[in-house]
Amino acid sequence: MPHCPFCSSDKVYRLLDTLRCKRCKNIWKEGGEPSAATGPAVPDTSLRVRKRTDPLETRMKKRLDECLSRYNGKFCITIMAWPAGDISPQLFRRYVQQCVKNRTLAETKDGYGRIWYSRPGTKSKK
Repeated sequence: MPHCPFCSSDKVYRLLDTLRCKRCKNIWKEGGEPSAATGPAVPDTSLRVRKRTDPLETRMKKRLDECLSRYNGKFCITIMAWPAGDISPQLFRRYVQQCVKNRTLAETKDGYGRIWYSRPGTKSKK
């Protein structure tokens, strides 16, 4: 099997009278000289725009406010469905415990042993 003329990879396969590289995704005909029009040889990294994310502390505050507003001002980490994202449940749990120590959140335990978190001094529905 031939090697890719663009990236020299040996992961080349045949498809519809053409050769295709699995690594760089270039396509060329067997026996012909590959041209630049058949596919991008090297991706242009100068045109990429990086998405700037908020710092971790800001994302944690947003997630906490989101949980409080979604669950009527009172939430329990163990029973809520965790949305997929960049913040893990363990990391968020540590942040919530830090907020409890700083007294920006209050925790109460119900009859089933679950811990509920809410803002101190606010009465919320369960």
